[in-house]
Amino acid sequence: MITPACAAQRSYYSAQRDYRDVERRAYDDGYRRGLENGQRDARDRRDFRVDRDRAYRDANSRDWGGDRDRFSRFFRDGYREGYAEGYNRTARDERPRIYPNGPNAGSPGYGRVFSSPAAQVGYRDGLNAGRDDANDRESYDPRRSKNYREGDRDYNDRYGSRDQYKQEYRAAFVQGYEEGYRGGRR
Repeated sequence: MITPACAAQRSYYSAQRDYRDVERRAYDDGYRRGLENGQRDARDRRDFRVDRDRAYRDANSRDWGGDRDRFSRFFRDGYREGYAEGYNRTARDERPRIYPNGPNAGSPGYGRVFSSPAAQVGYRDGLNAGRDDANDRESYDPRRSKNYREGDRDYNDRYGSRDQYKQEYRAAFVQGYEEGYRGGRR
């Protein structure tokens, strides 16, 4: 009996879809948990610190139904993105009022309150990269930037650990990039 090649391929592609579905669920679960904890930390005026939550630290102990290291990485990626989004959004919403006629009024990011030097530098760099990509008609991709990938521009050891600096820098970079990209396409 001869089996068509496509019948043999079907189970492979089905398994790939299932694998990607589990990756997506791990990322989404991490994002949700990070978003909640980032918002809580910002409301409580705590420092930006992704690894504070046990769920982030213990991601490897979760049973994802397969390659634990791979899916823990997806969970942590989602957690970091969600945490940064929740923290920055909540911190921004609770910042002091900015009066509209200040020297930089109307410029993107004017009046933004940052929790660290890493976030200040990351936001500024992201804003410029997003604006440049939009003006050059590049696709939206903050991770394409060398500054994002390296994540330690203007790092100084008095700011704390390099890894923490990179996390804060990249989270703010993505935020600035999004604003610059949206504002640059006119």
